[in-house]
Amino acid sequence: MNLPFKYASIAISLLMVLSNFNNAFCQKINPTSEEEYNFGTVGYKIQLQNKLPMKQGYRIADFGIFEEPDRTVAFKGLIRHGEEYPCAIIMIYTKDKFPPEYFCIPTEDAPFELWERYFKSLKVVSDNQVSQLRFMSYGLSRTLMRLSAGQFSGK
Repeated sequence: MNLPFKYASIAISLLMVLSNFNNAFCQKINPTSEEEYNFGTVGYKIQLQNKLPMKQGYRIADFGIFEEPDRTVAFKGLIRHGEEYPCAIIMIYTKDKFPPEYFCIPTEDAPFELWERYFKSLKVVSDNQVSQLRFMSYGLSRTLMRLSAGQFSGK
């Protein structure tokens, strides 16, 4: 057996073991469903406005709120009971004297149609769309870094 082939075989074997380890010990999140996406964009708002109980089978985790004097952006994880990670992230943008806008960020492997709806929802009508999207991106970036640092837990 030549040396490069031997090392490639070892590397492939190691990757297979690590892959199986990862699948055995890491939770696989099922993709965001249409119902969950609709809850994130409309249902959660209705629930808050009418002071209704949380949607059965789910809970909400606060992932952070970022504020400026005239606006805020908050992130909420929609988590299925029995799971640790969100099946969607609800982003709530509020600007002075305007009602909050609700956006739903689906899981990475959610159907393309949900991602398309999310991106279309970002084309909001506001007095300064560039400023709004920049602020939302700032909040997303900060939340992502806090999540990657393990500062949140869905438990």
